Amino acid sequence: MYLWKRSPLIVLLFLFCGLWSQAAFASDDLLSHASWTVIGSPENVSLRIVQAAGLPGGALEEMQVVVKAAVKPFYGAQITAPLAQAPKAGDRIRYRFWGRAASGNPIRAVVEMQSDPWTSLVGERVVLTPQWKEFVMSGEVGSELNSPLAARFQVGEQAGTLEFAGVRVEDLGPDPAMAAAERAAAPQAVAARIRRYRMGTLTVQVKDAKGKAVKNARVKMHMKRHAFLFGSNIFELRPEDNSPDQIRYRTQFANLFNYATLPFYWGSFESSKGQPTYERLDAMADWCLAHRITPKGHPLVWHEVYPSWAPAEPDATVPLLHARATDIVSHYQSRIHYWDVINEATAAQYYSPANGESRWIVRDGAPSVVETALGWARKAGAGVPETFLYNDYNTGPANVALLSQMQKDKALPDAIGVQSHMHEGVWPMAKVWNVCDTFAQFGRPLHFTETTVLSAAKTNGGWAPATVETEKAQADYVEKFYSLLFSHPSLRAITWWDFSDVGAWQNAPAGLIRKDMTPKPAYDRLLKLIKHDWWTDASGASDKGGQYSAQAFYGDYTVTATVGGRSVTSKVWFPEGAGRKTVTLTLR
Repeated sequence: MYLWKRSPLIVLLFLFCGLWSQAAFASDDLLSHASWTVIGSPENVSLRIVQAAGLPGGALEEMQVVVKAAVKPFYGAQITAPLAQAPKAGDRIRYRFWGRAASGNPIRAVVEMQSDPWTSLVGERVVLTPQWKEFVMSGEVGSELNSPLAARFQVGEQAGTLEFAGVRVEDLGPDPAMAAAERAAAPQAVAARIRRYRMGTLTVQVKDAKGKAVKNARVKMHMKRHAFLFGSNIFELRPEDNSPDQIRYRTQFANLFNYATLPFYWGSFESSKGQPTYERLDAMADWCLAHRITPKGHPLVWHEVYPSWAPAEPDATVPLLHARATDIVSHYQSRIHYWDVINEATAAQYYSPANGESRWIVRDGAPSVVETALGWARKAGAGVPETFLYNDYNTGPANVALLSQMQKDKALPDAIGVQSHMHEGVWPMAKVWNVCDTFAQFGRPLHFTETTVLSAAKTNGGWAPATVETEKAQADYVEKFYSLLFSHPSLRAITWWDFSDVGAWQNAPAGLIRKDMTPKPAYDRLLKLIKHDWWTDASGASDKGGQYSAQAFYGDYTVTATVGGRSVTSKVWFPEGAGRKTVTLTLR
């Protein structure tokens, strides 16, 4: 998981590149008169602007960047320029530039704050080809910007000579879709959709032994579990450990969630060839099932966390991945029915150093590889209800193109996984809604698979200490974010990432509970939402027809009818989207 691909995305797809020829700029160019400089590695990167004829797009000048040697991290070598002006909230942005590099260099183009905490609005990776290629992208500004911004090319991943020409960044004005998304995110609209999509009418029909309706029976409906999947990764789970911290970890998790993501990363699951660590994952899956928590496996195929022993070439790698996916799904066929089958195929071409899996995706194309991996999993899981997901952090055109091709091939995943790591700042609610609508178009259920909202600010050197104010801000955002997602008709699951600050990705203050296992306000806020505001415990008397009805959230229930000393209880499953359901209880 690289920093470049986890931008918080205040903007849906917002990228700035610059050309520094005044003749090439229009009046709406947000980089007009920009002065470009090298930062981070001036001894390793040279920059010059030259006039040339025959440049693409009618450009008069090009920028030539020479990278003498790769640097780590790749953003340690950058070309940067301040923005002459900032776009307005709600405006549409279109940017385009021509680029080439004889050595096929991957780069990242980004616009971010010019000072600590260096919050990135968005970043996108592209690969420059030996031939001139135009890159055209668009997006929307989600909120007001209150800090100076700089456009940057992060060029340190690979040595080579890079050329850019004809770059334009245009402010196209307000986007009507953003206004619609803002309306959708309004609290009253959210509450109305939750009632519409997450609740139905549950009716208990009470009869006596002769089949006659029983009037004035005391009926109780007690919810036991949501149909909607509220979860988190549970990577720190150790069922055999009864230390106080581990007991608190498990207790806090089980009290809140009904869904848990288990780690099946190839490089750690099978760090030694032929020695998969089934024992650890077996214990984790069994603990989840014993506590009525649905487990999910993550991931079966991913070009990162790659075993050191695994081959570097696709022809040798593909049979191993096929066997791995088949063995794991078959092994857990009775226990795990949700799988992130393949992760982030849209990013494999940028991964360095390349390995057998990333080279497979580059060679055969992301749609073919994703379809192949899903086919393996489906064959291994045949005969058992399974949900196989494609999971990606990319919410832009590359992922839409991938899924569009899979739709044409009639090979879409069972559900679409959307990552929402917000380490550098939270998404505006309009963006959240637009992302949901973007992927709902494929007609598959959506899972927000990896959601991170921090309880402390990012600094240049890491993370600032959490305060009462920053923990409250996390809780406030979490309440709005979960409410909006829960109201979208296509959503079926939300997974938090990470449950505890212990072991959290990037060592970030990402948890719902702290390192001492005490709950943060965000945990308490979610507990209130999931187990109180969105929870049904109803009771009343049956009418003259022997019926008692209530508006109820979809999920598992225990229903009881009592008259005098007689009582009958039944378990009821009220499935998502059922609308109405009637269950009959017979008093004998």
